[in-house]
Amino acid sequence: MLKALKVGLVIERANRRNLVALIAVAMIVFGFMFYIKAQAVGNQLIEKKGDYYSTQAILSKFQVKDASETGDGSDIFKNLTKQKSKIALQIATLTMDRQSMYYESSLQLAELRQEAFQLEGYHDIAELLPSKLQNSMDYLYFKWMNDAGRDTITDLFQYIPFLLFFFSYVGAGWYIFISFQTSSILLDDFEHSSLIQGFPVRFDSYILSKCMISLLTILTSFLLIFICASPLWIVHGLGNPLDPVGIYVGDAVLISSVQYIAMSLGYMFVISIFVMLLSIILNVLLKNMYLTLFVHFILFFLPMIFPSLISVFPYNPFNFMNFNDILRGVPVDLAQPVDITMNLGLIILFICIILMLFAIKTFFSTGKIK
Repeated sequence: MLKALKVGLVIERANRRNLVALIAVAMIVFGFMFYIKAQAVGNQLIEKKGDYYSTQAILSKFQVKDASETGDGSDIFKNLTKQKSKIALQIATLTMDRQSMYYESSLQLAELRQEAFQLEGYHDIAELLPSKLQNSMDYLYFKWMNDAGRDTITDLFQYIPFLLFFFSYVGAGWYIFISFQTSSILLDDFEHSSLIQGFPVRFDSYILSKCMISLLTILTSFLLIFICASPLWIVHGLGNPLDPVGIYVGDAVLISSVQYIAMSLGYMFVISIFVMLLSIILNVLLKNMYLTLFVHFILFFLPMIFPSLISVFPYNPFNFMNFNDILRGVPVDLAQPVDITMNLGLIILFICIILMLFAIKTFFSTGKIK
């Protein structure tokens, strides 16, 4: 085993792909910073103005002469009118820098939307408003902030809020990133077999050493994310690590920002192992990097292109590769809702990892590399 590790380290030391991968991670982190700045992400005032105009557009669809509480408008129209009023109050409190009043009005808005779900005519405008699950998360979040008496707005340029934002979206590309990094995990060595000739290493030991070296690169990528974001800590401060974030685990619940970041790292690590083992199997079977990537992409993008496949094959491990969508409860809001969680996803991924390890050990351990 030690011989296999030494051979692998000698080979990987000259592999530029690892350096390119680390540079790509750094560029992605800095790219997120630029995106937040350029698009004013997290600017609640801009976002609420968008909500106000959206609600106004919905109300314009109703033919109502008297918009008062005792007027001729339907219950859903009156509810939307109240929502518009609360959004206007949100804009006013943000403009006056009264964050505590902002959280109070946001909680009231979430309560109004909860009432709207039960009213006649809601389904005609449902696509224009937050889903029931999203509103439940908003309600829990604003109730927590209101009960805690918070009087500050989250700044995404602080260290913890930035990391939370980063890990809230990185799931969409992590599978692709690891696919590129591991697509030729064995092929490079096979093409330069002279590097490993003379070392009586069993193939399964060789595979294990390659996995350990790849995981070391992945852990380095994790560390690099935190290092690249550290200037935000110095310039803008740490932020509150206990700020809540809503996730779906069968029901809408709140966890702290640090818990979400740690959970994301755990999911990313398990997904990395899954992708790496799949790449090994595809390398042995297809003996071509581009075919390996093609299979990866097909398996990853199919559930996104055809969401109905998620309801047909709910236990497909590739449904869980974009773990951020699962944590947001996106499958629950599909045209054909599917109640799947990342707890289920972890069980399925672990089963798949065990099966792939068994397949590699049983069918690919054909002797020694000489």
